[in-house]
Amino acid sequence: MTSLGSSLRSDGRVAFARVTALVTAALLAVVALARATPLSEAASLVAWPALAAAFLLDTAAYNELGVVVGDAGFWALFVVFAVVQAAAVVAVARRLRGRFRRRVNSA
Repeated sequence: MTSLGSSLRSDGRVAFARVTALVTAALLAVVALARATPLSEAASLVAWPALAAAFLLDTAAYNELGVVVGDAGFWALFVVFAVVQAAAVVAVARRLRGRFRRRVNSA
């Protein structure tokens, strides 16, 4: 059992982990390939949470503040949310790996 402090420290490092950068690069590559090639749009399904968050913030900025973000701004928002999504994926994967590793070692 880990203490709250140690789990917060390990989760705080996830955003800067090499694995997070690789997952972010993979998300960006899949979306770029889906937009630039005849690759099916279904291939970008893994990036939909980041796309939805960027679209939501883009729409809210326009509707509430009258700010027009534009295409470049939308894709910049997508990159930010792709990093957040990658950090969440890595954090969950590490948590599950640790949980399963403890179960295997205790059995």
